Amino acid sequence: MLYYQEITLIEQTEISLYFIWSKLYTQLHLAFVEHKDEQEQIPYGVSFPQYRINEQKHIGFLGSKIRIFANSENELIQLNLNKWLDRLTDYVHTTSPREVPQGKITGYACYFKANPKLTIEQRIVHQAARRNISLNEAESHFKDLIQQPNAEPYINLKSLSHDRKFRLYIGKTLADEANNKKFGTYGLSRTATVPEF
Repeated sequence: MLYYQEITLIEQTEISLYFIWSKLYTQLHLAFVEHKDEQEQIPYGVSFPQYRINEQKHIGFLGSKIRIFANSENELIQLNLNKWLDRLTDYVHTTSPREVPQGKITGYACYFKANPKLTIEQRIVHQAARRNISLNEAESHFKDLIQQPNAEPYINLKSLSHDRKFRLYIGKTLADEANNKKFGTYGLSRTATVPEF
């Protein structure tokens, strides 16, 4: 990934960053879908330079910035973010395409769609059905389990194809080196890397 555009969410007194994230990411997803190939993959990856997780409080933060990466400046021009974000100009600031500063890269990361953990109640029902046992029997298997909350940050989204709301949990892992793999239509991947700087 040699080029990027950075989008900064602008703090508002009357609108929360969470609401802006929801609107922004919906538009990014729509833009990405326009560029998917036969395997539902895209050449654009995202990173969240202010991403962090507070393990003690089990809460994650995306911050107020997102970077969209591509292998060429032309790919970013074709994505045409200004068109997709036209209605959000009061809420976000988008840079023009820039070269990734190779000398400032501190490493590589994969940002991916994290799967939320099932609640204990959901696990009991799942185990009862899977093992063909009663709910009481299944419940006894989980009596000493302490539920750990999801710590990954998320964005509230609405599926346009299924007309339902969901949380897009975003996880992050560090990678030893860059690769040139593709991303899903949210700009996320468990294996494709983006530079950190």
